[in-house]
Amino acid sequence: MIPNLKGKLKTLSSSSPSNKQPNTSVLENTSRNNEPIGEESSVDFDGQIIHSSEGTFVKKRSLYGTDAYYGSTSLTKLSTLDFTDSQWWTRQDRDFTPKDIVFLDTETTGLSGGLGTYAFLIGLGFITEEGLVVEQYLMRDFDEEYPMLKSVLDILENYRVLVTFNGKSFDWPLMESRLIYSRLKPLHWENAHLDLLHVSRRIWGNCLESCSLSSIEENILGNVRQDDIPGFMIPKAYLDYLDTRETNEMERIIRHNEWDIAAMSALLLQISKLFLDPIGNGDASELLGIARELERNDRIMEAAECYEACIRSAPNRSLKIEAKKRIAYMKKRHVGPEEAMDLWLDLADEQGSMLLFPFIEMAKYFEHKSKDFQNALDCTDKAIQMAKMRKTSSNLLEDLLKRRRRLIRKLERSNKQWG
Repeated sequence: MIPNLKGKLKTLSSSSPSNKQPNTSVLENTSRNNEPIGEESSVDFDGQIIHSSEGTFVKKRSLYGTDAYYGSTSLTKLSTLDFTDSQWWTRQDRDFTPKDIVFLDTETTGLSGGLGTYAFLIGLGFITEEGLVVEQYLMRDFDEEYPMLKSVLDILENYRVLVTFNGKSFDWPLMESRLIYSRLKPLHWENAHLDLLHVSRRIWGNCLESCSLSSIEENILGNVRQDDIPGFMIPKAYLDYLDTRETNEMERIIRHNEWDIAAMSALLLQISKLFLDPIGNGDASELLGIARELERNDRIMEAAECYEACIRSAPNRSLKIEAKKRIAYMKKRHVGPEEAMDLWLDLADEQGSMLLFPFIEMAKYFEHKSKDFQNALDCTDKAIQMAKMRKTSSNLLEDLLKRRRRLIRKLERSNKQWG
């Protein structure tokens, strides 16, 4: 039988590949009988050791003042952010103010979640008149989890809106499981949890290869972290700390967590600015993403303005075509198919264009609305020709051929009718 935590850790590391995530579930009830407890309990990581009736943990507080920047983003206007009329893009059930917001980010003992995964470091962020306050709660060993969670829960109860990055899928479900396991009642953030990853994908998903926080920091916020620890290394670094009590990597983890909170605040600023005045603040790609969100919320006039601004400023042909396609379909649905005809013609006339859908849409209009069967047949023939050249799906080609046969029959009946 292995007598202490260090032995179990060594057994785990020797019996599994080095790149495999450690399973911390076996560590949960292990005591550290042979470790120097007094030396460990004095390490505060430049924070404060909190003593309570439930136990001890470390709490660290940092302040990003109103004159601070994160990358190229000034944090000056954090406290004056306006979330009036924001429900359409935040997808919350309420408007709120900056003081209602709490940012949350966790660092964990595993990347896949599950009952055996701990949130050993919890970062919270609050917007105050002084600026962005970051509070970090650290358990230096597993027996410090309960007092740390209890303190975090007491803070969270004071806020109305939770803001995370990928927190709906990872951070908050993990927090819920740890709270329940510790017999603490978790909070419920239904319709009050703003996950910035989802909003970021709606704005930048069509122009960024990745919408990870590091990608958004570099490409949108203008920030490249120096000497940052990669996220995938954090679980092993924490377990190494438990074994060796070497603090260097832990200090990098704490800094990484603080930067995540600051990055979320800068990202919320950037997103709010774009949704408040998309045409004044957004580039063509951002305008396309915001226009889609406006359209989804039936804000048709605003969506049309953003699509048109995107078409005017698009730096490449593909972006311009996508905006024209979106606004044409929107006009067809909400105004009428005749209102989209100019855009279908424009798209069909694109030099070197191999676009099928403008000809298909025009064929539908000529056949069913204006009853101009000859023009409908001409558009269908053009679409069939292009479909064969592009080697498109057999189902689409069969649909076009079926339309052609139907149009020929209609033309024959029409010619007989008129002698």
